[in-house]
Amino acid sequence: MASTTFVPALNKLLSLVFLSSGSVCYTVTTTEHRLFHLVRLQSCFWRKNPVVNYLSTYNKTIKISQGWYILNQLPKNQPISLLEVVPERGAQYARATGSKAVMIKMDSRVSTSLVKLPSGVKKVFSTYSIASLGSVALPDMRRRSIANAGFNKRLGRRSMVRGVAKNPVDHPHGGRTKTLVSPRTPWGLPTKLK
Repeated sequence: MASTTFVPALNKLLSLVFLSSGSVCYTVTTTEHRLFHLVRLQSCFWRKNPVVNYLSTYNKTIKISQGWYILNQLPKNQPISLLEVVPERGAQYARATGSKAVMIKMDSRVSTSLVKLPSGVKKVFSTYSIASLGSVALPDMRRRSIANAGFNKRLGRRSMVRGVAKNPVDHPHGGRTKTLVSPRTPWGLPTKLK
């Protein structure tokens, strides 16, 4: 990990990573990331790979930890984040700041694992999909409340105005003083109120 960058619009902390192949990428920072720390990707077939076996001899003295793991390499009942549903799809679960998931069970016969998501829902994942150890960085950012009207504006987010509150020139639902009448779409069809 070379450096970290805070993105206010996303409310996330990103790490700049230089890979051994020469490529450079930004990735979401977890609690396990350390600045100026060497990381490596370990294959799930690491015993058959002579290059990884060569690196593993130095791993005992240098302590090169992994940055990303395959689910079958992760320990049970530990916080994990940035989960994939299908391999090579990208992180889709446990991505928000401070969120974490927990792997409950793993079945090596069918290559699946049961993961409890931050919402409490239990979902089945492939054991060959990638995840990160630890929760996503900046857990205290979830506790921040929107203090005033300019709070979101300073983060780069535009304010949202309801269509009913606008003038009829600006929006098809606009111009009404009461919102009890069912709003109409631009084609004049009434929409149902819930």
